[in-house]
Amino acid sequence: VVLLEAGDRVPADARIVEAHALRCDEAPLTGESVPVGKGTDPVSEDAGTADRRNMAFTGTTVTYGRGRAVVTATGMETAFGQIAREVATVETVKTPLEKRTEEIGKWLGIIALTICVLVAGFSIAREAVHGSVDFAFIVSMIMFAVSLAVAAVPEALAAIVTGALAIGMRQMARRGALVRRMPAVETLGCTTVICTDKTGTLTRGEMTVRTLFTFSAAPPETAEKAGEAAGAETEVTGSGYEPRGGLRPAGQDSAASAGPPPREVQALLLAGVLCNDAELLPPGDSGQWAIRGDPTEAALVVAGLKLRTPDGGNAAESCPAWLAALPITPGAGCALHVRAANPRVEEFPFSSERKRMTTVHDLSPQAAPVAGADRAAFMKGAPEVVLARCDRVLAGGQIRPLTYADRAAVQAAAERMAERALRVLALSMLPLHGNPGDHQPAPLAEDEAEHGHVLLGLAGMMDPPRDEAAQAVATCRRVGIRPVMITGDHRLTAEAVAREIGIHREGDVVLTGDGLAALDDATFAGMVDRVSVYARVSPMDKLRIVKAWKARGDVVAMTGDGVNDAPALKQADIGVAMGIAGTEVAREAADMVLTDDNFASIVNAIELGRWIYDNIKKYLAFLLRCNITEVAVIGGTVLMLGPEYLPLLPAAILYINLATDGLPALALGVAPPDPDIMDRPPRDPRESVFTWDVKTFVLLAVCLEIPLFFALFLHDLADIGTARTEMFFLFIIVEMVIALNFRSMRFGIVQAPPHGWLLLSIVWEVALVAVLIQFAPVREAFGIHMPDGRTMGIITAFGAMVFASMEAAKVFIRRRLAAAPPQPD
Repeated sequence: VVLLEAGDRVPADARIVEAHALRCDEAPLTGESVPVGKGTDPVSEDAGTADRRNMAFTGTTVTYGRGRAVVTATGMETAFGQIAREVATVETVKTPLEKRTEEIGKWLGIIALTICVLVAGFSIAREAVHGSVDFAFIVSMIMFAVSLAVAAVPEALAAIVTGALAIGMRQMARRGALVRRMPAVETLGCTTVICTDKTGTLTRGEMTVRTLFTFSAAPPETAEKAGEAAGAETEVTGSGYEPRGGLRPAGQDSAASAGPPPREVQALLLAGVLCNDAELLPPGDSGQWAIRGDPTEAALVVAGLKLRTPDGGNAAESCPAWLAALPITPGAGCALHVRAANPRVEEFPFSSERKRMTTVHDLSPQAAPVAGADRAAFMKGAPEVVLARCDRVLAGGQIRPLTYADRAAVQAAAERMAERALRVLALSMLPLHGNPGDHQPAPLAEDEAEHGHVLLGLAGMMDPPRDEAAQAVATCRRVGIRPVMITGDHRLTAEAVAREIGIHREGDVVLTGDGLAALDDATFAGMVDRVSVYARVSPMDKLRIVKAWKARGDVVAMTGDGVNDAPALKQADIGVAMGIAGTEVAREAADMVLTDDNFASIVNAIELGRWIYDNIKKYLAFLLRCNITEVAVIGGTVLMLGPEYLPLLPAAILYINLATDGLPALALGVAPPDPDIMDRPPRDPRESVFTWDVKTFVLLAVCLEIPLFFALFLHDLADIGTARTEMFFLFIIVEMVIALNFRSMRFGIVQAPPHGWLLLSIVWEVALVAVLIQFAPVREAFGIHMPDGRTMGIITAFGAMVFASMEAAKVFIRRRLAAAPPQPD
């Protein structure tokens, strides 16, 4: 048997046998955004975890009340344990980058081996026919074949990929995303679906009062004639637990005047602060405001403190007397000071059966809502419960009878708030006039304290969407990424939040966990692309959703913070856990952790993932184009004319590959992103690195550069030293020009100018070779001599031709992309 009270962490799964206003925070297990009321009533045998209100689950915390429960499961048999078992069975799959690099390595190995065998074998066989093969010749041909194979292989591939991923990890960490698996950085770049949790990711995870409903000072007869009461809504600005924001009439951009808010609004918020057990805690090392107690009550405390800073008004003039009289600034201790100035003398606590809470207070003169009332009972609870105990209403600062029209107006306002997914509480008061000579008035019975109340109004609250979430969702839509909300929260709340930030649109389907369980796999697979919101789902439901998207060939990113998210996080192509609100289990199962728990950080990470893949692709395209030209010209000449007509000696070949190809290629690995990087649709994860634009540049080398290299070498074949000198410098200059152009594979040098590291690497390579050729031993090892004016003129003209051809190829690529049909959002 386990005894539970506020602040306890539940040690095991247990059946509740006694409950007194017991509420538990089950967000890590079910995703429920507010504490769940617990009771002893039986539930259906097939009820989901979130609906088992007569159970307390290990790992959850008690936020309110007390109770007693009998342990039913421990260890791996608990709800948490069953999730851990599922996590252990999920297999980790290779990322798209890991698959592509395996493909590249395989093909490059085949190409290098083929070149070695073909060139060396053909040359040795040809010499054997003439009977002039000796050991020295065989050794020289093998050395040449190996150097040619080196020219074919991008030897810096491992360094470029690792370096680009490491730089991406650093950039992501600066933007609030810690990457636990390096290849996952690139996976984000081809993400097509983001399955995101609601609470704490799309929303702040902090309950916030957004709307107040009170009665205006309109004459009752006018209201009766119109058939409805004169109600007024007040908007509460700001979000979260930080007491910033203010009050303004609904539908207005700022406060109507600098004067104080209506007395009924002041009384409503005073009731919310006093009939309340929550505390607001100041920012700690994390810089985040926190609470102690129930989030719903904390929201009322924060709303009350916002009376000090009305939206658009003057704080000193607008603050009510009961708050302004306190010599403190708005903050954590403010509510406690208000309660100390108006001490609680009696209490009738909340329970799931009562659905209300009542407290009795001795009031300070500044806080008395009605003149002469030195004591009052304040009640808060479900609207229908509180309304049934009211017979008067505070309107325009005066108490008048509660009419039928007033009741209808309250019910209509509550329905409007519920449609907006607001959690609605009604607040009321009972003014009491104590006997001045009686310092200890007789205690009130429950019936006396909770009947004949004066209705103050309604407070509508919710866990609000983050300000940047809507913009991040819009960005996802624009680039062809499908956002999907998966939450353990109620359907109405989930749908309202999803609609507000743009995830749910007209025609989309909202599916609950029960509805999902009723679908077989084939039916669900046929409609998964039309479902934008999943509500009241279990951990296994989340796993099923991720598998359904992956079966379609999509790359799925999954976000989550609770233990219930761990199986889906591990199953997804990229699992994203929350760093602040996330559990250790979720972080261990994820590939990436958001340090700010912000959905917008995922979009930033996607941009970085695309940037990293683009740079790896630029590097490969650069080296493939350069190396194919080298291999074709050098190997082709040897095969056609024989080894005595080598266009470049082995030392020169190795220098070009290890020095000239090295730094510019590394600089391409850190090139800034293209201007349109977040305007493109996600790339197909099955797409080869050798895409049509890469093939276009390679084809350009085959059609233009290789024939011109051959023509130039054959033209000067009579002077092999001059021919080799021209080849050597031509390869260096052309590769520098190609590196300059490959700053972007889509945009010209004007739209995407070379960055500093690329320019520095090119200047360094040109300066280095200019210094080295001043030494005769170097020129002898390379088989070249000092270039003359004719040679430099040829090199310059050839480089300009290559530059112009690549710029023209980019124009062709952009036009083809512009003509492609737009991607559906």
